Amino acid sequence: MKTIIALGNIGDEYKHIRHNVAWIIADELINKDSWQVNKYVPADLASSRIENTDLLFVKPHTFMNKSGDTLSYLQKTYGTKLEDLIVIHDDIDLPIGAIKISYDRGDGGHNGVKSIMSATGSKEFTRIRVGVSLLDETGTLRKPDVLGDFSKEDLNVIKDILAPRVAKILTTLVLSGREKAMTLYN
Repeated sequence: MKTIIALGNIGDEYKHIRHNVAWIIADELINKDSWQVNKYVPADLASSRIENTDLLFVKPHTFMNKSGDTLSYLQKTYGTKLEDLIVIHDDIDLPIGAIKISYDRGDGGHNGVKSIMSATGSKEFTRIRVGVSLLDETGTLRKPDVLGDFSKEDLNVIKDILAPRVAKILTTLVLSGREKAMTLYN
């Protein structure tokens, strides 16, 4: 089983903020009726499948800097292994529309990733980094407040372009492995 953790913050006030881009994408990939609240994690969980591989999608109900708190439960209950862990998160060093697949890298200052690294004692897991910054008219990257809301246009890009791309990346990760996915999508 592959475990896909989408990092974000719980609460309506955070629904469309840049820090929650992974939750926005996960909600596009999984039917809203499929999500189940699990009070023991706490998180929203949903199951899916790619060919013969089960997928467990997780949206932790902890705030970003406590995202790793879900891993102990996932390891005990679902047998989540580090090599089967995929973390989707926002990346302020990439513009909206950009996605990078990473493995065995530092946290890049991301508190959710830092929490997962602390919980696992490792950085050897796959990450799908989704850009949330803006490019100005000169092509310079402008790093906005990650707690700021996306514009309607940016939300459309995330839902219509990035979510389907993440679905393709997940399919490639499952069927062909990380190296192939990185070659195709980075």
